[in-house]
Amino acid sequence: MNDYKDVYQYAKDKKLLTASAIKNKEFRDFFGKVKIKTVVEIGTRQGISATHIAQFARKVFTFDVYDFKRKYKVWEVFGVDEKIYYQTVTGRQEIKEFLHTIKFDFAFIDGKHTYEDVRADFEMVKSCGKVLFHDTAKRKNYGVREFVKEIGAEIEGNIAYWKG
Repeated sequence: MNDYKDVYQYAKDKKLLTASAIKNKEFRDFFGKVKIKTVVEIGTRQGISATHIAQFARKVFTFDVYDFKRKYKVWEVFGVDEKIYYQTVTGRQEIKEFLHTIKFDFAFIDGKHTYEDVRADFEMVKSCGKVLFHDTAKRKNYGVREFVKEIGAEIEGNIAYWKG
């Protein structure tokens, strides 16, 4: 039985906030402001962000280089496991190949945080026209903020939204 209705509270209680965008209020509030159907997420980790996004989308395709097993339990607890399609990948090429097989209208980028990696991820998904970025705060060795400023994304707290 799931005693949780709120993904944020669940993540907080289970100590899963550390690497998740859901710890940022602006991320939690964002999805009430935009219509989405099919989402591509780059960077799954513990699956908390995908769980939150799945509450607003029909499908979420999410990719990561490491298969953190805990996410499957989270998805089951919130009843979104049927909406989320996860794939472990060895690199960006696998994601590119998969993206050619689906239609998606939104992307969330929260993978590697170097300028070059964020740019490469964006190039893969920008055709959907709506991209949300995480970790836009100024941090040493993170290139996210520099990149989102360059493309004219709207920065709010630790997220940035680009609409093409």
